[in-house]
Amino acid sequence: MVFRRATQSARVMTFLTLLAAGCSMKDAEQAPARTEQHQATVFTVNYPLAYFAQRLAPENVNVVFPAPPDVDPAFWKPSPEAIGRFQGADLILLNGAGYARWVRHATLPKSRMVVTAKGCRDTFLPAQQTASHQHGPDGKHAHGDTAFTTWLDLRLALCQASRVREGLIQLAPASEEAIHGRFAALEHDLTQLDTRLRAVANTWRDQPMLASHPVYQYLAEAYRLRIESMHFEPGEALTPKDLRAVDALLERHPAKLMLWEAQPLPTTEQQLRNRGITIIVVDPAAQPPSDGDFLTVMTVSVERLTCATGTEACR
Repeated sequence: MVFRRATQSARVMTFLTLLAAGCSMKDAEQAPARTEQHQATVFTVNYPLAYFAQRLAPENVNVVFPAPPDVDPAFWKPSPEAIGRFQGADLILLNGAGYARWVRHATLPKSRMVVTAKGCRDTFLPAQQTASHQHGPDGKHAHGDTAFTTWLDLRLALCQASRVREGLIQLAPASEEAIHGRFAALEHDLTQLDTRLRAVANTWRDQPMLASHPVYQYLAEAYRLRIESMHFEPGEALTPKDLRAVDALLERHPAKLMLWEAQPLPTTEQQLRNRGITIIVVDPAAQPPSDGDFLTVMTVSVERLTCATGTEACR
């Protein structure tokens, strides 16, 4: 009886062992399928970085730019839930140069962060104007000490794109060759546009210009433009105080051209036209456009600057 019970016990143990082994083999067979279906996620703090990542990333990488469309991403204050999504991303693309100040106070995994502007130049430019002002639904803010729209210098944009490339290769090493190929195409596009912008900027190099907002520092330095900035919003009417500030600035900086982030109100345009100022919309492209993409937006800006020189017909 003891022998029979031991035999039965051995048979039960053998059955359970084979069953467990079968389950393990089944799991092992299914694991590669789950790995292949996994989609890595890349989170970005502004649209230019999202565009670069979308141009370079393989198909199994999902690029997410979570900032709402009605805010300036530089001053967006993400909710704890939104920060949690950043924390869970496989790759986090930051701009650097003080952009997205919420990052300083959030706990993000450093091993998955790429600060794309880091190392692209020795020092960043000062913001110069630091007065607080209203800018969208986020309320008042100051631009701080450092200018952060680095990508408006298209050579800096290319450098940042190269940092995105490096981050994606670390994330998806099997796609390295494809990523390099896509980067070559992006490099061609940005270099070609940079050449066009330098050519048209030569026309304006010695002429004073105004800007509605202090966001064009890298554009001004890279293309040698003499830009003085105000603090005006496209959707807000200019006050008598604003107009007096314009008149005072024109006395020492007699500009005939003013860059705006978006089309201002018709009354604003007329008030500036009365002062001999032509408005040109140069969208910094921190948010996705309603039509086209980053390259489209930058190309249109170059065409508008070219049009203002009178050397080409305006569309």
